[in-house]
Amino acid sequence: MKLKYFHAAILTVLVFAILPSTQSHAQSRFGVRGGLNVTNISFEKLPDRGERFGFHIGVFADLAILPDFLQLQPELSYSVKGAAFEFLGDRKTLDLKYIDFLLPVAFRLGNIDVQVGPFASYLTSTPDYKVFDATEVVVDAFKKTDIGLTAGLSYNFAPLTVGIRYNQGLVDITNDKGRPYLGTGKTAVGQVSLGFKF
Repeated sequence: MKLKYFHAAILTVLVFAILPSTQSHAQSRFGVRGGLNVTNISFEKLPDRGERFGFHIGVFADLAILPDFLQLQPELSYSVKGAAFEFLGDRKTLDLKYIDFLLPVAFRLGNIDVQVGPFASYLTSTPDYKVFDATEVVVDAFKKTDIGLTAGLSYNFAPLTVGIRYNQGLVDITNDKGRPYLGTGKTAVGQVSLGFKF
C-alpha cells in the first residue's frame, strides 16, 4: 500500500478532528488511553507461530454527532505489535512498532459504547527477519503501511473508560523481500485498555 493512502487517512482524521467547532464544547471531550496488546500475524511460513504481547498508548477525542447516541472517536496511538515463534526450542519475537490512526464511530447505549470503523497504521521501526535455516537476514522485510477495521466495546464511568477492541488488518504487510521466507501476513490485534477523559 503506497504512502499516499496513509496520508489520505491522516487527512481524514484531521478533517473530522475539526468537527467540534460545529458542536458545543460540552459535547466534545478528549482523553488518553493505554493498555495491553495481544497480537499475531498470519505468516504461514513462520515456524510455530504464536501470540506476542505488547502495549498501546495514545490520545483520542470523543466528538458528538448525535448527542448521547452517536459519537466519532478519532485516536492516535503508539502500538507494539508482531508475532512470536520458536526455533530450536528458543522463543523469539518479531517486534513491529506502529503509529495507529483509528476512526471508529461509537453507538452509545447508556454507559456502553459500541465502536466500529477503519484504521491506518505506519511502521516506525525497521525490524529484520533472520532466516535461521539459511543463516540469512532479510533487511526491511515489511511494508510501512497497514490498513484495516477496528471494532470494540467500552464501558464509561466518568472520567474513566475501560474497553476491549479488535483490530484486523486487511492488507499483506510483507514486501517482496520478506514474502519468500514468511509468506503473506495480515495483522490481528486484541486490545484491553484503560482511558481517562478530560
